[in-house]
Amino acid sequence: MRTSRARQPHGRLVALGKMKPYAVILMGFLSSLTGCSGPKLVEGGLYYTPGEKGGYSVLKILKLDDHGVHVRLYSNHLAEPPKKIDESTLYMAGMNRKPGETLGMGHAPISKRSFEGWKATFFQRSTVKEEELDGYKMWLDGNGGYF
Repeated sequence: MRTSRARQPHGRLVALGKMKPYAVILMGFLSSLTGCSGPKLVEGGLYYTPGEKGGYSVLKILKLDDHGVHVRLYSNHLAEPPKKIDESTLYMAGMNRKPGETLGMGHAPISKRSFEGWKATFFQRSTVKEEELDGYKMWLDGNGGYF
């Protein structure tokens, strides 16, 4: 069996088989720079999504599992994508919300496939408070599904 060889710039021949580990590492590094490996989702991360009528909405990832992404949906509507946000300004409007105001949701189980379509962009690290997991715990107890 013959080994393929490649000439390096300084004239030495190197077996291509020996270069394979370096090529894999390089490809992985380049992939991480260009985003080809997909976005890394973070529990407690704040993300924005483009709104249907323009602007942006904010969500927090509460939990990640093998099948989906558990999110908290805020009612805030922003004209520009946020770079940083004061978390104390985030709110969830309920049934008595104002006309045109987005309904907030404490817990929404979203399938990974559906979530990819939301085009969520990470912008800030946060933490998940125990009380924010109430809906998630009810979902677990009820053997809930995903949207």
